[in-house]
Amino acid sequence: MIKRQATHRITVELLEAAARGDRVAGGTLADFIYGWVHSVLHAGPDVDDAAQEAFMAVIVAMRTHRYDASVEDKHAWVVKITVRKAIDVRRRRERERQVFEEPGADEATDPASTDPISRIEQRQRAERVSGVVKDLNETDRALLLLRYQEDLSYDDIAQALSIPLGTVKSRLSRLIEKLKLSGGEL
Repeated sequence: MIKRQATHRITVELLEAAARGDRVAGGTLADFIYGWVHSVLHAGPDVDDAAQEAFMAVIVAMRTHRYDASVEDKHAWVVKITVRKAIDVRRRRERERQVFEEPGADEATDPASTDPISRIEQRQRAERVSGVVKDLNETDRALLLLRYQEDLSYDDIAQALSIPLGTVKSRLSRLIEKLKLSGGEL
């Protein structure tokens, strides 16, 4: 019981400090989140992605004031976001595997998708997009994540990442063009 209370208190302190911009607290909070994600997913490549997405979601929510401290416990709130992100990442990866490795119901109704050449082209396009995204720096990955996964407005992204609105717009435009050149779409 005492250990749980201490963990809750530490989580709240880290969360508040990270939301204020304390990088050390942010790193420690990210470690906590990674541990929770690892406990949900156990192992594999999804753990890193889910932990990163969960950490970004928590920080963005705190910085954009989408958390009401009077409604729920901050520790429970962080854990809930973390678990949801872990599950979301795992489900998304499973859907990707199904699309690119197994014939699905959509393929039975779409003659073009049963064509082996089409499937190879789809797989190659997905690999190119994945490669482009993987090679991006943290800020650019965060921009894509916040805009196309979290569906934040340009203003919210600028505020969350502490960069000018014009920079958000120009970087996203450049990233979209880069993805298009690699054969991908958003």
